[in-house]
Amino acid sequence: MAFQVEAAAARPAGVDALVLGAYQGELEHIAEWPGAALALAQGWQGRQGSRPLVLFPGTPARLVVVGLGPRAKATARTIRRAVAQGIRTARVAGVSRIAVDLPEVARYAPAAVAGVGDGMYAFTAYRPPRHDEAVGTPVVTLVGVDAIPPLARAAMEASVAVRDWVNLGSNDKPPERLADLMTQSLDGLGVVIERLDVKALQALSAGGILGVGQGSSHPPVMLVAKYAGAPGDPRTLALVGKGITFDSGGLSLKPGQGMMTMKTDMAGAAAVMGAVAALAAAKAPVNVWAIGCLAENMPDGNAQRPGDVVRTLDGTTVEVLNTDAEGRLVLCDGVALAKQRGAAAIVDIATLTGAAAAALGGERAAYLATDDRLKALVEAAADATAEWVWEMPADEQFRKNIDSSIADLKNVASAMGGGMQVGGMFVGTFAEGVPWLHVDIAGTAFNAEPRHGTAQGSTAFGVSLLAELAAGYFA
Repeated sequence: MAFQVEAAAARPAGVDALVLGAYQGELEHIAEWPGAALALAQGWQGRQGSRPLVLFPGTPARLVVVGLGPRAKATARTIRRAVAQGIRTARVAGVSRIAVDLPEVARYAPAAVAGVGDGMYAFTAYRPPRHDEAVGTPVVTLVGVDAIPPLARAAMEASVAVRDWVNLGSNDKPPERLADLMTQSLDGLGVVIERLDVKALQALSAGGILGVGQGSSHPPVMLVAKYAGAPGDPRTLALVGKGITFDSGGLSLKPGQGMMTMKTDMAGAAAVMGAVAALAAAKAPVNVWAIGCLAENMPDGNAQRPGDVVRTLDGTTVEVLNTDAEGRLVLCDGVALAKQRGAAAIVDIATLTGAAAAALGGERAAYLATDDRLKALVEAAADATAEWVWEMPADEQFRKNIDSSIADLKNVASAMGGGMQVGGMFVGTFAEGVPWLHVDIAGTAFNAEPRHGTAQGSTAFGVSLLAELAAGYFA
């Protein structure tokens, strides 16, 4: 759906709904509104995550008060979630003009803009829009913000396409079709597209992605989107994303319950394409390649078998012991390509392991890095966008656990535990010698149910994070 976001120094007149924020225990500015006294008397205190207080003062027609929790604990995430929750609550009535007036919103402007996207997004590809999703082109005004940051706006807009791609059924986005959709989204932005089909991948000896895709009737594709916004800078940052358009597990078949959301296993590739679209639309002074490794992991008679050995793009041999550990096999070719072509630094992102989701509960993305600067950049980007991350230990033993007796590597470890680190360090092997960061967005890329003001389905996690990280890298 289409919507707009604007900035204003003061509350605009004539809005249909006003979203206010209230810190816990600081409710004096709420008590003056008609009807608020009763709600406050009944115990509404402004706790973060509590049900918003909805009032009907007449002008505006609807007032939504969102609890922010204690002032001392407020962060960018507080603001992003409050914006999303307030907008989604206001939109229930089908309003089209919303003003959001939260304390400190200017300080957390990128997160607030991202929150607008969270609150406004609706996926309607397979059903008619509801009344709250079909009111012209809604306008959201952020009060107290001098101007909408260009990169934050561009990331929010790019996130709409990313959410749509992730939410589509796998029957509507086989690798070649998804590559088409991604290419179309970058049209007119000054991004150069290189599309590596099966013949090109064979010429590159990209056995990782080819092996994963060989069991599907839909051939794999590696899509490379190149944006050169800093022509005087010799460096290029490579963003590599896992793009498994459906993951059955291959011959290491997943149980039925485990397949239900596997249409989302291409969220990493979607995030890198969304990030490059945002950077290009904002005309950011960066040089970025987005590499989407697109394949479908299916179990037909030609499928990759446990015990197969493949030779990857850089010549490394990999013993494939579990065909459901396929994400690392497509990523290793994308990372190797980025290194081969001279990337100054490499960031890969993927819905890679259930271990990451189990460890962090979907509240943060897990990451590993070999470079202190990339660590600092991803932490700063997370703080700015409220797409939070958590560093996991990159102990050398995790790397040793994927040594193979018959090949250079095996794609799973024999030892139990550390699944996130094992998967990440497998991918990192292919970036050796180049600054590298791995982000595992399993658990954060998709909401099984509506959460924190964001609808059920794709969260577009990683678009804002990667765009901010890239901008910081070239700052």
